[in-house]
Amino acid sequence: MKFICIVLAFAGINVIDVNGQINACWKLISVKNYYSLGIQNNGTLWGWGKNDKRQLGDGSDQNKSLPTEVDPSKKWKLVYSGYNHSLGIKSDGSLWGWGLNENGQLGNSTNFTKIYPVQIDHSNWKSVSAGEYHSLAIKENGSLWAWGSNEEGQLGDGTTDDKNKPIKIGNARWKFITAGFNYSMGIQEDGTLWGWGNNEDGQLGTDQFKYSTIPVRIGYSKWKYITSGFDYTLGIQADGSLWAWGYNEFGQLGDKSNRDKDFPVRIGHSKWKMVAAGEYHSLGIQEDGSLWGWGKNNSGQVGDGTQVNKNLPVLLDHSQWKTVSAGFEHSIGIKEDGSLWGWGRNDYGELGFGIEFSRNIPTQISTCAVKH
Repeated sequence: MKFICIVLAFAGINVIDVNGQINACWKLISVKNYYSLGIQNNGTLWGWGKNDKRQLGDGSDQNKSLPTEVDPSKKWKLVYSGYNHSLGIKSDGSLWGWGLNENGQLGNSTNFTKIYPVQIDHSNWKSVSAGEYHSLAIKENGSLWAWGSNEEGQLGDGTTDDKNKPIKIGNARWKFITAGFNYSMGIQEDGTLWGWGNNEDGQLGTDQFKYSTIPVRIGYSKWKYITSGFDYTLGIQADGSLWAWGYNEFGQLGDKSNRDKDFPVRIGHSKWKMVAAGEYHSLGIQEDGSLWGWGKNNSGQVGDGTQVNKNLPVLLDHSQWKTVSAGFEHSIGIKEDGSLWGWGRNDYGELGFGIEFSRNIPTQISTCAVKH
C-alpha cells in the first residue's frame, strides 16, 4: 500500500493529508498502549502505531506510522484497543479478536497470538472492551460476558481462574462496560454503577481498597457513561456531571489534587458528553462540543501546548468534537466534521502522521472534505 504524506502549516496548526485521503471521514477511534485503531464512515478498519504483539491485526509485527487497512471488508461497526490485544464487532454482530492471547483474552478457546482478526462468536454483540489481559462484552440482549486473565477477579464470575472463551456473568442486563488494568466497571440498564476486580488504588470506587470477584454496586446514583484508565476511573452521571476516582499521582482525576480517591468525587460543575481515561491522562468533551484535557503531560498528551501536568481540566479547543480516546501518552480525536486529529507521544507512529515527531496540540491527520 502506497502512502503519501503532505504536511501543511497554517494558523499554527499542522494539517496532514494521509495517503491523499482528503475523503477519509472517520466515525470511531480507540487507542491504548502506543497504538491506534479506527473505523471510517464506510466501515473499513484501520490501525497504526506499535505492533510488536500483532495488535494492529494486519498480519505483521511491524510498527506502522500511517493508518493501514486491517481488513478488506467494509463491515466493521465497533473496535476497541486493549493493552496488547484488540477486539471488534462487525456489522452482522459477530465478535472478533487479534493480538496477544497468553491469558485467553481473545476468547477463541486458545492461548495463541493471532496476527489477523479471528472470529470469536457468531452471536449478536452490542459492545466490547479490552483491558490489560482480559475482555468484556455485552450482547444485544443485555447479557454480560467476560474472558481472559482473572487473577484479581476482574472477570466477575466469583473465581480467580482464567477463561479462554466468553462466560456469562450473572443475569442482569447491562448497557455499558469498561475493562481496565486488572479491574472492570459497568453500568446496568437501570443506570446503576458496578465494579469488580483489583482495587488497590480505589479504582472501583467502593470507599474501601478490597478487591472483589463479583460485581459490587457503587452508590445509588444513575450513570450514563464510564471509562477506565490505569487504576483510575472516570464516569458521567445521568445529569451530565463528571466524577472521578482511583489513582491520582499526576492529577488525572482532575480534582485539583494529586491524592488518590477511593470513592467518586465530582469534577467541576459543567455538563459532559463523554470522557476518555488513558494511562495517566484524561480527555473529555463537554455538551457544547468543546475539548478538554488533564493529567500527566510529559509528552504533550493533554494537548494544551505544554509538557506540564494538569490537575484540573483545561480547555483545548472550542470546536465541535465528536469523540476522543486517550492512550499511553498519546491522544486521538474525531471532530463532528469527520476529520481525524492526534497529539502526544509518537515514538511508534501512534499518531498516524507518517513521521515520528510528537505534538503537544491537536494536529490534523486527515480531513473529511469531498475531492472534486
